[in-house]
Amino acid sequence: MGSGPVTQMRWNLFGVEANTDTPSADGCVWTVASSAGWDAPDQRTLFTSPTGRDGQRVSNMYAEGRAVTIEGLIFAPDDASAWAAYDRVTSSMPGLRGYDYITAYEPVPKSLKAIQAGPPRVTKPAGRQLRYQLSLLAEYPWKRAVTASTVTVGAGATVAHDAAGTFPAEVEVTLTSAGTVDLTIGGQRLRTTSLPNGAVLTSGFGFIRPARTIRSALPANENLFGAIVQPMQWPAISPGANTIRQAGSAALSIRYFPTYA
Repeated sequence: MGSGPVTQMRWNLFGVEANTDTPSADGCVWTVASSAGWDAPDQRTLFTSPTGRDGQRVSNMYAEGRAVTIEGLIFAPDDASAWAAYDRVTSSMPGLRGYDYITAYEPVPKSLKAIQAGPPRVTKPAGRQLRYQLSLLAEYPWKRAVTASTVTVGAGATVAHDAAGTFPAEVEVTLTSAGTVDLTIGGQRLRTTSLPNGAVLTSGFGFIRPARTIRSALPANENLFGAIVQPMQWPAISPGANTIRQAGSAALSIRYFPTYA
């Protein structure tokens, strides 16, 4: 039984297109031959041994940061381009203390924000062909869609929203009018006292403010975290059907990236 041709998946590695005939900025053609770790992050699982019976019990299970090793070849048109590619691998993909995105163009393109987890390896140009290896770590282990989705909800309104993805997505909530926030998504409730128009509530990774914060609009960027009303939780958008309820007096714009395991 025969099979059809195998098409290599296109990648973008910190701004460099790979597995495409389009040369990079230095004139080279890059390939990705393997991407170990892209499929799933390592996990941290702790077990306890219960007294008086067989077996074990899971007491703690979380994903670790996702380690990804990208390997491939670089084909250069001339010696100068080969050395330019060599310098790019060693200094800016993403470079020591740098971070940037790698993207795999699956049927739904997905990206990871990665840092350098180990020294990059690349062969000296020989016959204008180089072999490279990037050791990367995504501190936030979940892949995210390249394009954000936005849901608007008015004061006192309830909105039904269907979300793509396979894992709950962090949200960024922006007030489009001044007032209070009393936002419930999937049983998680976030409440604040009155906030100004343009204030931003960020639940985590991947936004301008990549931590759990409440800030006034830029450029003032005033810390408004003290406006939280307890008890409260940071909501997330789950894959599939979501009921979004804003019982507060502000109108909200909720932005998120569909998230994948």
